[in-house]
Amino acid sequence: FYFAPFVYSVSVIGVIYTSFTAIRQTDFKRIIAYTSVAHMNLVMIGLFSFNVIGIEGAILQSLSHGFVASALFLIIGVVY
Repeated sequence: FYFAPFVYSVSVIGVIYTSFTAIRQTDFKRIIAYTSVAHMNLVMIGLFSFNVIGIEGAILQSLSHGFVASALFLIIGVVY
């Protein structure tokens, strides 16, 4: 509970920074990589909310991100 505000602020800064960095990229693999970091920052916000809805959302986001990001990397590997 003590570090929750610090984790919130670092995660929000991480989401904003990696999202803007992803917008500037031209390589699809880098775009997916930066958006993956942004999504994991959203997961950290959900985990450090310390309530059931936030933790369930973080678990759901992690599972869906694992499937979608791996499929996107597979598709881009086939295209390039």
